[in-house]
Amino acid sequence: MLVAAAGSSNSSGDPLATGLAIAALLVSLLAVIVPAATGRQQRLRDDRAKRSEMYLELMELVERYGLWVVDRTYDLLETSHEDFVTEMPHRRTEQPGRTVRVRARAIVSAYASVKVSDAFTEWQSSLESFEAKLDEFAFVAHEEGEQAVPVEEAEPHRDAEVAARKRLADAVNAQLVQERRWRRSRAAQPKA
Repeated sequence: MLVAAAGSSNSSGDPLATGLAIAALLVSLLAVIVPAATGRQQRLRDDRAKRSEMYLELMELVERYGLWVVDRTYDLLETSHEDFVTEMPHRRTEQPGRTVRVRARAIVSAYASVKVSDAFTEWQSSLESFEAKLDEFAFVAHEEGEQAVPVEEAEPHRDAEVAARKRLADAVNAQLVQERRWRRSRAAQPKA
């Protein structure tokens, strides 16, 4: 339609009409390009916001397991002593359900960077090692009695889980800081 208008005005030789037709064409092109570009930028902002939200949820789930590991180790090591008749109170923090770990894995699969994914795998391995040690304790307690359980062997597994959880938190924080810096540098760039 614009081409026809430009073509018909060219035959009359009116340069103003040609200029207006070209301007109208440019405006219509900009009307399509600008929203597409800003829509893309908005989607990128939304993706970063969603990833930040998911990282927060991931760390909440991981910390829930971490609390259980620390409290379970406390219950094993600190609540009973042969020298005292009364025992320290048990914390009895319940182990999070397996669906919590499934949710954490899903978040990592969908949103995590390679570094965060590697740190999560390391943390998960340390958690499984702790759980295997608890299974071993249960077996020994069943076969030989509670007093035969070498509860002090839980400490290195707890410490490994705590260290792996810290590395995971550091990886998540580094990723979030990197994204904030990217966002700031993009905002500071002059608009074309």
